[in-house]
Amino acid sequence: MILESRSIIFSNDELFLALRPLLEGRGVSADISITDIEASLDAEGEVFVRIHQAGESEPIEFSSKEVGSAVLNHCIDHGIPLPRGSYKELAIRGDMIALIVRLETGGTSSDVEEGEE
Repeated sequence: MILESRSIIFSNDELFLALRPLLEGRGVSADISITDIEASLDAEGEVFVRIHQAGESEPIEFSSKEVGSAVLNHCIDHGIPLPRGSYKELAIRGDMIALIVRLETGGTSSDVEEGEE
């Protein structure tokens, strides 16, 4: 079996675009002035995101499930291929969010006969 793995890394700007529908669903204008987007792990080791706004003391927080749905929808909306049967997980790469896509392909047998290479 072959395991294919790739990372789709989201810049803060792209992550903000992906999260815009969630912001709007919470009644927050998509035109907010952002001072920082912080990605980190919670107590269970799951990725979560905080958006810090200018003039606001409390950040807007998004759970791993919310961020995962947002980035998946963003990839679909932008034509980024995501194989159906693949395993998908969120991770942090540096200070950015990454969607890790893993897919098992191929079989365990080889078409190459012994001595033929």
